[in-house]
Amino acid sequence: MRVSYHPDFPRDIKRFEGQYREISDQLASRFRAEVDNAIERIKASPASAGHFLRTGSKIVTEVRRRNLSSFPCFVLYGVSGDMLVFRSVIASASDPLTWIGRVKEE
Repeated sequence: MRVSYHPDFPRDIKRFEGQYREISDQLASRFRAEVDNAIERIKASPASAGHFLRTGSKIVTEVRRRNLSSFPCFVLYGVSGDMLVFRSVIASASDPLTWIGRVKEE
């Protein structure tokens, strides 16, 4: 399977990592390790590593989210044919209208 990353994906990770680093270096390291673990799990099994994305009453089966277990964030990714696209790291409590545009970008 081919893997691609949205241009903003690394920036998302660094932004959250920086916010956690303001609290402590150890917390930032734990966040980064959990994101890296989520990415590896998704790569290993993209079809079963996350939940389908729900946008209100619609379920988008081409896009999934993998919740982080220790942080209030999720990894947004898409699967289409043999392509796996990592799109964003998003705060769980965010308004979908602020990030839904990344679902439509390829």
